[in-house]
Amino acid sequence: MADSPALRDCHGQSWPFPPVTDPGRPATAGPDDGARPRGVWLAFLPGAFTPVCTGELAWLGELAERWAAQDVAVRVVSCDSAPVLRRAAEDLGLPDELTLLSDFWPHGAAARRFGAFDADTGRPRRISVLLDAQGMEVGRVEAEPGRARSRDEHEELTARLCS
Repeated sequence: MADSPALRDCHGQSWPFPPVTDPGRPATAGPDDGARPRGVWLAFLPGAFTPVCTGELAWLGELAERWAAQDVAVRVVSCDSAPVLRRAAEDLGLPDELTLLSDFWPHGAAARRFGAFDADTGRPRRISVLLDAQGMEVGRVEAEPGRARSRDEHEELTARLCS
């Protein structure tokens, strides 16, 4: 694919792709030296302020806080711009452990790479992808448009990763 994902967090900082290692950690470090998380959830979000997405952001924030102790990160990826995501984080009181990433331009490039982009609507589908420390997909949770993903499925897959 010609378009390379250019992710930015809700503060405008650039992130690597796939966003396994955050900008504050060395990208070249190995998975056993503490530089990379054990796992990363990429939760693709159709729109930050839609009713279903707002509900999902609440429990994703709770899980991000809890899983930080297990070294599992949660990154929400949306085609919303970084300022919109910053406003959502502030308005919803989301915890710092929940990273919001903008897949604004090239529009939806990260979602496309994970088969989560809906070209008909121009937004990501409601898909979460669990990556291991090497960035390999080890699990996926999907929901139909207008329906929330299963929190329980996220928790089950995370427990398997951590066992």
